[in-house]
Amino acid sequence: MTDAVKGHLVFACGESLYAVPAEYAVEVVTVPALTRVPGASGYLQGVFAHRGEVIAVVDLQGLLGRAAAQKAKHSRAVLVRVAKGCVALTATRVLGVTHVKEGGESLGASGASAHFKGPSPSALGQVALVEPMGLFDFLSQGA
Repeated sequence: MTDAVKGHLVFACGESLYAVPAEYAVEVVTVPALTRVPGASGYLQGVFAHRGEVIAVVDLQGLLGRAAAQKAKHSRAVLVRVAKGCVALTATRVLGVTHVKEGGESLGASGASAHFKGPSPSALGQVALVEPMGLFDFLSQGA
């Protein structure tokens, strides 16, 4: 089995680079004022209404346990759409669309890390590949 090379939107959240397959990255938005969700996990920054849909904003650093002590407010997010819905992943900067070699090991055996693979090489540096459908399902379970 060979690893595919596909177009991905590459963005940073803190010091880490992430890549979402281009067909799932539908928009980069400026995060408006958020509505807090009582009792939600710490990585869920809140929700906002966007084009008639309620979108959850997920802090990737908090989700992956990389910045638990730092409660940064992110001004941008990448909207990732799968068949079941849409989620906004926080971004400190967007680097662009490039080809990324898919494959590699999951970043973890369970939890959110299981839905990221890498590191994977790209023209913009080593990235963690987001598996949109698995991540959406994980987040939808209220983990």
